[in-house]
Amino acid sequence: MKSIKMKNRFILLFALVILSACNKKAKLGITQQPTLTDYAIGEKWVWKYKGVTTQGEVRSEGTDTREIIEVNGELNITIGKDTIPVAEMAKPEESDTPKYDWPLKVGKKWVYEENWTSQDGTTGKQQMNAEVLSYKEETVDAGTFMAYTIHYNGNITNSRGYNAVVDEVWLYAPGVKNFIKLTQKQDDFVYNEELIEYSDKPSKSKVQLENQIIGKVKFLEEPENFSTIVNKMVDYKIPALSLAVINDGKIEWADMYQNPSFSEQNLNYSSIFQAASLSKPVTFFATLRMHTAGKIDLDENIEKYLKRYKLPQGKQTAENPVTLRNIFAHTSGITSGGYQGYAKDLAIPSDIAVLKGSEGVNSPAIEVISTPNEMLAYSGGGYTLAEVALQDVFNDDFSNIMNQWILQPIGMENSEFTQPLQLSDSSEVAKGYTSNGVVLEGGWRNHPEQAAAGLWSNATDMAKFLIEIYKGYQGQSSIFSKSEIQSILNQERDGHIYGLIVDKSDSGFAITHYGGNAGYRTGMTIDLNTGKGLVYLINSDNGGALGNELLLSASQLYNWNHFKRTSAIRNQLDSELLKQLTGTYKWNSQVELSISFNDETNQISLHFPNGDTYKLVPVKGDEISFINPNTGVDIKFLKSSDFNSFILYGQKAVKLR
Repeated sequence: MKSIKMKNRFILLFALVILSACNKKAKLGITQQPTLTDYAIGEKWVWKYKGVTTQGEVRSEGTDTREIIEVNGELNITIGKDTIPVAEMAKPEESDTPKYDWPLKVGKKWVYEENWTSQDGTTGKQQMNAEVLSYKEETVDAGTFMAYTIHYNGNITNSRGYNAVVDEVWLYAPGVKNFIKLTQKQDDFVYNEELIEYSDKPSKSKVQLENQIIGKVKFLEEPENFSTIVNKMVDYKIPALSLAVINDGKIEWADMYQNPSFSEQNLNYSSIFQAASLSKPVTFFATLRMHTAGKIDLDENIEKYLKRYKLPQGKQTAENPVTLRNIFAHTSGITSGGYQGYAKDLAIPSDIAVLKGSEGVNSPAIEVISTPNEMLAYSGGGYTLAEVALQDVFNDDFSNIMNQWILQPIGMENSEFTQPLQLSDSSEVAKGYTSNGVVLEGGWRNHPEQAAAGLWSNATDMAKFLIEIYKGYQGQSSIFSKSEIQSILNQERDGHIYGLIVDKSDSGFAITHYGGNAGYRTGMTIDLNTGKGLVYLINSDNGGALGNELLLSASQLYNWNHFKRTSAIRNQLDSELLKQLTGTYKWNSQVELSISFNDETNQISLHFPNGDTYKLVPVKGDEISFINPNTGVDIKFLKSSDFNSFILYGQKAVKLR
């Protein structure tokens, strides 16, 4: 066990050092230490690694990805959960006993020494003799490269009495500015790492998406009006965006975008956001695995699993009970609605207090107000009931249960359901902001309703989640079987499957989910036939607009089967007619909406009670028609009422004043 711990620390150190060792020219087998200018945005390295004991026990296995990204105008490299400035790593070597004795050349020998202290206070020393044995072509999975073979041999010791002989061979390729292969032997442990992918430029599609953001409406007979991600973030006062694009069932690229106007923000590649209602499908797919493993029965009466809470009698019966399945399908009949969260300076109520609507809880007690399985009605309260049931079944915290059943198996390394979140570094989390660009008090709200809204994650991790569903649908997943995925996809109801919005076409089968907590807007989609999709997490109440535009833009760029645009022809209307349309309207005999006019832009806007405002553009069509370019929301004022009423979402709005 000691050797494994030492190996992990040892490899991390080498990974940090080796990435500062590169040079784009290796003339006559002599290579100088690199400088900052040798790196470029978009460079990416992917290694596969495996650690095995001499008895054949696999102790570690997986892939490791490093990428050069831009953060606040500076080059950084992603290393695990960390993002490190390239400038720090490209500093000239100053040690007398360095890992690399620059310049490298065949036949060179030196001594490498390092003293270290681990987090638990253990001190140690590493002393090795190093020699450059050769410089020749070497072939690995990523290709064939000119590379130095560097041999290290020596000892590693620590203050706990550990002493091991270490023998290593590194293949360092100046052309890729990194090592391409490592073989390490330490006592009874052998570790191998090999480069399987290298790219030295940002993907063309990434650059295109970043610079070709479009809205829902394509105005015919007009040139395309492109914007950029950066400009949209400024327009919407969005501090940060975590974005991942999926193509052919793989993460094609992912990035973190930050608005320089929010200088107090210092995020990195692995920083996490509130995933909001994206928590729900993650919770459901965890329970799907539990069902398959025989730990729970999704179709069993929920009462069987509840030990600390009694569901009040409502419209449920013994013959037609509330079950985990109808809870996750939003057909349980439980009170509809979502959650507001709790300010960080407030006490967090227990799950059961939330279910009961106890004092200090800002949501009503749950009730079964309609017959189970009768109608589709979005219910966050149902998910909290499921959360309590699962904790009773496993006798464990919900965050631990989810970590075991879904987050760890999929490799969602930067995700957790912990509430309240415990941080060691403020750069780990993206704070939430209002639509006016003001940070939430305390940075974010806590959500004891973890299953419904309590997940912290980022776009890369959520993309891994979607990809695993896709792989299950294709029969290629070790997490979800094809029969599991097929069984739930056959249960579509009103365009939804367990909260996921379904979009079917001749050649596509897409699933989509959105989320919204105070200060955060999120969304994710994937086509299960093509493996094309996208995930965004945004730390702003304004994030929904940019999220929709990202989906539309990616659909056009990557030729998706879903998220298609609406076409319209712009119309010209007299300002006097536009002013005549202003006023307050009663929509569907229930909701008051208003229409305003802006003299400077000669444009009307539609205002909703929640504060949403849609600027409207007149278009040709029946009646007097308008459309919002970003969302495609359209309204038609009726001539028959002398323009004192309009149609929105198929329902009439009548002018009050």
